[in-house]
Amino acid sequence: MARSILIFPGSASVPGMPKLDVSEAEIAVSNIQGLKHWPGLFDWDVSKGVVRDRVTDATIPSYGVSQPGAHFVNMVNGKKGYKITALAQALNMPGFDTDGSFTVGGVFDLHASFGSISEAAANTSVPAPWGLYSNSSGTGLVSVYFGTIAVAETVSATWPTRLAADRLTVIVIVFDRVAGKISIRYNGTEVWSYTNNLVKTIKLLKELTMGAVRVAGTGRDVVPRAFTTNAFAAFEYKALEGGDLTAFENMLFEAAAAA
Repeated sequence: MARSILIFPGSASVPGMPKLDVSEAEIAVSNIQGLKHWPGLFDWDVSKGVVRDRVTDATIPSYGVSQPGAHFVNMVNGKKGYKITALAQALNMPGFDTDGSFTVGGVFDLHASFGSISEAAANTSVPAPWGLYSNSSGTGLVSVYFGTIAVAETVSATWPTRLAADRLTVIVIVFDRVAGKISIRYNGTEVWSYTNNLVKTIKLLKELTMGAVRVAGTGRDVVPRAFTTNAFAAFEYKALEGGDLTAFENMLFEAAAAA
């Protein structure tokens, strides 16, 4: 059941009425079809000691933090965000269906990571691992993979924007099975795309974790990345485009803007 504060258009800006902890941009996102996971990355949203989904109010489990409210800090834009310092703070969002199209996006500083965490022998495994993660050296470069479809650091080095500690970057991945296209967008601009019939058929692990991924074929454990964010959401069966994509990115831009 959707939380009622998100279904009263205009209530966030009625003159003379109490200001709600939800904006017009957030209300617009709550009405986009396919919204599956939207963790409440706000200190006021963990009053019950857990991170809850803003749409369903269900608990989004972490890897072991009993008091996630203790992991909120001031971000570089002056707003508060949820800080991931280790694997324990990563958020595991169960039941993310990757058989159809999907869209995932969020706000990130110097580091970013999200995707699947189950062990797979190789990127050719069926289903295959998928995800995005920044490098450990702090150069602001990322690697992205959807099974055998991969973006290397050398590719992300050519993009006009890199992740940085002194600013927030909006990242959105649109996986469109109907069109056979994957699009990676930084701050509202497509920086990389891939179009091939393989996108229509590749089987991916049905998982989504924010703050950690597991890279197949490397013999490595789950890889966490330390970053702070106040906005992250994922859509099932939906490759956002047009007004829906604009609404989603506008919400992320609002979260990334200075306080």
